[in-house]
Amino acid sequence: MSTEIEQENGTGTDETPARVSQPGREGRGGRLWAQARGAFFALPRGLHAVMLIIFMVLGFALVTQVRSQRSDPLEGLSEQDLVTVLDELGTQEQNLRTRRGELASELEELQGAADEADAREQAARKAAQQAQIAAGTIAVHGPGVSLSIVDPGANLTPTQFVMTLGELRNAGAEAIELNGVRLSTRSAFTGQAGGIIVDGTPIASPYTWNVIGESQTIATALEIQAGSAAQMRAKGALVSITPSADIEITSLATPRPPQYATYG
Repeated sequence: MSTEIEQENGTGTDETPARVSQPGREGRGGRLWAQARGAFFALPRGLHAVMLIIFMVLGFALVTQVRSQRSDPLEGLSEQDLVTVLDELGTQEQNLRTRRGELASELEELQGAADEADAREQAARKAAQQAQIAAGTIAVHGPGVSLSIVDPGANLTPTQFVMTLGELRNAGAEAIELNGVRLSTRSAFTGQAGGIIVDGTPIASPYTWNVIGESQTIATALEIQAGSAAQMRAKGALVSITPSADIEITSLATPRPPQYATYG
């Protein structure tokens, strides 16, 4: 007894203060379990069997509940219910097929609209390019003919040049250049014999026409009876037509604003 008191007062030989032991949770739990077990065995033996049966029934019910939760949800359905489920699935599948067909039709319409828009864009771009070529505002190259005219007597007048330009256009010429001057739909010839002026630029012999188009058609048009080539030869000019696989025209026409026409 004196030893315990000394430890509590810290006067013992051990420098560490002594701790008074207290019963833990494990001790309390053990006593409760012991009391419950004692109470169970204190019951009459007939009740032991009843308690055992109750525990077995509760365990079986618990296992059955767990199994039922893990089982296939369709196992408990009747045949009529299964038929109903199948009908609903078939209806949903048909709806999905119908929707897929509708989406496919919409996709085809969108693709068709995109193709149509692309075709319109290409047509507009081509038309704009053709307008630029006709106006002489872009450089071009392609097959055609080279028309060379030498007028040693200076006898050719603007009339022969106007006739030549008209024949070239009627033959399908797409681009025309004369002595480095790009001709357009608004080109004009002025002056007199020996002093030809085209679009305000004086030109002189030899005259060289570079023409892009179907070479055979153009050559035939120039050589028709009483045509421009025949009339120039009649005035003493030397005319030669040379087809070419590729003629390059780099000169550009100067755009002129309309003098009389207005938009709208």
